[in-house]
Amino acid sequence: MWADRQIQEEVSACRLRGLDAVLQEWLPKSVSVLEAGCGLGAWVIHLSELGYDVTGVDNDPLVVERLHSSHPDLDVRLGDIVALPFADGAFGGVMSFGVVEHFPDGWGPVLAETRRVLERNGILVLTVPMNNTFRRLFAHPVRTAYLHRFRAKGGQTHFAEYRYSPGEVERNLVDCGFQPLLTTWEDFTPKDMSLGIWTDFPPLQTERIYEMNWPGRATAWLANSVSRRIAAASVLCVARKAD
Repeated sequence: MWADRQIQEEVSACRLRGLDAVLQEWLPKSVSVLEAGCGLGAWVIHLSELGYDVTGVDNDPLVVERLHSSHPDLDVRLGDIVALPFADGAFGGVMSFGVVEHFPDGWGPVLAETRRVLERNGILVLTVPMNNTFRRLFAHPVRTAYLHRFRAKGGQTHFAEYRYSPGEVERNLVDCGFQPLLTTWEDFTPKDMSLGIWTDFPPLQTERIYEMNWPGRATAWLANSVSRRIAAASVLCVARKAD
């Protein structure tokens, strides 16, 4: 998914996300921070520029190679987030954005490893796709109809991700040994932008990353003016490692 993405465009988008303020509020610069599943490393780069001690791990060798070439001073490593190459309690904070929902058997092994590398009372900042109102009423029915037709023509499908309500995220975190501290929505902060709508409806996209055409911007502005949870891309949860 990262092949056509530009690193600097992803870094610039960080400043438009609600996640940016949450990270700066909950993660002190005095601790080491890990991003587990860092992709193109946008948040690793962004937080490093703000003075954080950040390490990134990803299992895609091409992504890691791109980061080493473009930002050789970054600490980004090739690795598996269910078998992290770090000592117990190595980090005061761990970030995980759009990762754990891709495991068909659930979060258990991922968050067990996250707990292992977190120090006592360490902070986890997690995002997963939100099963929001827009998706339940529009995106999911449209996708279901499309996939039904696709399979009828002999197409092959595979598991992609789970989507969650805020309550489901909190319950999963508690079951995995974390104490939720903050649960909210996560998306772009400008009202005429929506990562959720942009992701689910490609006809509303323009050629520029994360930009929508005027029907898309109008839809985003209307939904966001009523409630930011209607079309928000993700549930954002800050949690503490429980004893």
